[in-house]
Amino acid sequence: MFTQSKTLLTALIFSFFSSSIVTAQEVFEEAEKLEEATDAEEVAEAEEENADEEKKGFMAQMKDPEDGKFDISQYLLDNIVGFLPVPIIITEPAVENGLGFAGAFFHKPKSDQMQPGDENLILPNISAVAIAYTGNDSKIIGGGHFRNWGKDHYRYEIAGGYADINLDWYGGESTPDPENGLRFNAKGGLLDQKFLMRLGESRWYMGPELRIVSSEVSFDLGLPIDLPPVENNIVGLSLTALYENVDYKISPRSGFQTELKVTVNDETIGSDYNFEQFSWQVRQYFEFADKYTLAWRLDGSSTSGDVPFYMEPFVQIQGIPAMRYQGPTAVTFEVRGGMDLNPRWSLLGFAGGGRAADGFSELSSAETHGAYGAGFRYLLARRLGMRIGIDVAKGPDETYAYLVMGSAW
Repeated sequence: MFTQSKTLLTALIFSFFSSSIVTAQEVFEEAEKLEEATDAEEVAEAEEENADEEKKGFMAQMKDPEDGKFDISQYLLDNIVGFLPVPIIITEPAVENGLGFAGAFFHKPKSDQMQPGDENLILPNISAVAIAYTGNDSKIIGGGHFRNWGKDHYRYEIAGGYADINLDWYGGESTPDPENGLRFNAKGGLLDQKFLMRLGESRWYMGPELRIVSSEVSFDLGLPIDLPPVENNIVGLSLTALYENVDYKISPRSGFQTELKVTVNDETIGSDYNFEQFSWQVRQYFEFADKYTLAWRLDGSSTSGDVPFYMEPFVQIQGIPAMRYQGPTAVTFEVRGGMDLNPRWSLLGFAGGGRAADGFSELSSAETHGAYGAGFRYLLARRLGMRIGIDVAKGPDETYAYLVMGSAW
């Protein structure tokens, strides 16, 4: 009887501890599940908070800390790579308008770039890609990269792409002038490379440039039989001299800039055409009382030799279609004046004209083709001096609108 009672007691005790162990195990499992759920909630809350902070940080980069206005300087310059999407609205009448998209990548400035107080702002390295399509079925795709180093003592630019463009040829000063122009198509690839080196501590730069154009050109004469396209390669080697002393390179407001370039296209370097070209650009910018601006430019080009018709110089100014007025020599002069309504918004007006002739001696008697207009600008990136806006220009024939990012020149 005692033995049976002992056995029963032992069984009861064992059963109690067994059930206790099972219960404890269940409790531990429930606790672990609860802890995991709590951790997951904390992780989710932390991720949500981080997302909110990142969102706030991104939005904060879209405001200028000085005036609180919309500004993309911080976003472009304080990240490893700042991406600037740019919608392309083509209002060039020569290609019947069009749309496209470009992306500019601003690489984070090096130690010798974008330094506050620099008299001449040193830009960061910039890469870009672009694609566009126009109303007359023209297509363009391309990209490029600009970099400088050694506190802007050395500069390198490379650009390339493919284009399939339909344009009208109106003849030159010594060739027939079709009333409505002759439609032609030019398609092919382009590769351009330029290297400039500063001369000592001056503001002068000098260096070579190599341009390779491989194209196929054909005319649409409205004939029953299509004329075969003409394939050619144009290889030009240039020597460039640049003087640059401006406050902001993207949208200058004060300073002086001039570029002189001599280009030789010769069969000895692979070109199918032998011709020479001398071109120049002169620009001067003035700023008065931190509110008023005035600028002028004188651009021109002169060629000699066996020049393809589509590479002859032409009058380049808003309001006049590209290649409308061509000749072996062409010059363009323009004046622009502006007034700041406040630190962000400004209004401007402009007027100018150009002439095309067979040579310098004929320019004085050549007809002047003028244009004028007005526009506005918004200071989009204060630290870069970058402005964006729209110009409306009236030329000899019609009125056109232009979306301008940076400088119209």
